[in-house]
Amino acid sequence: MAVQGRPKNPPKARELLKEVIPIDDIFNEDEKRIYESLIDIYLKDFETDDLTSSDMDDVMSLAMNRVLEIRLLTTSKGNPDKQLDISNAVEKIRKQNEKIKENLSSRRRDRINPNEHKGISIVDLAVAFEESKKKVLENKVKEQRLEEKEAIKQFDEFKGNRYDMDVKLTEGGD
Repeated sequence: MAVQGRPKNPPKARELLKEVIPIDDIFNEDEKRIYESLIDIYLKDFETDDLTSSDMDDVMSLAMNRVLEIRLLTTSKGNPDKQLDISNAVEKIRKQNEKIKENLSSRRRDRINPNEHKGISIVDLAVAFEESKKKVLENKVKEQRLEEKEAIKQFDEFKGNRYDMDVKLTEGGD
């Protein structure tokens, strides 16, 4: 008799929450669609590889509670007596959902490495902008100096008209 341990490839969270859990036995077709949509929405907030079993239980409970809340509200539609009867149940479901959300949030916060998600600060952006602006201006100055040297070189050959024969010198050098 072989001892069977943990399966080598356990089901993914989405597969577990949609296919392994017998939701067909719990919900009708409309409710099942809502449940699966909620699972998809909730799982978008998580890296599926990082989900623990507690996280999956909480996501499943959150989706199931929301579907059950919708079921209660739709069955009491148009009947004020039923609405009063279910108001306590709906309130309990909503409180439970808030606790579940807090648990998910705190576990997720605990797993996040704060140094991993540090972004660029406004100071970093300002420094980068100033550096790039400085480089552009330095390149422009270099180009203008080269142009100036070339212009001076061209005008060195040009002596002007001061040595022309028809130039008359006035006193005072004007």
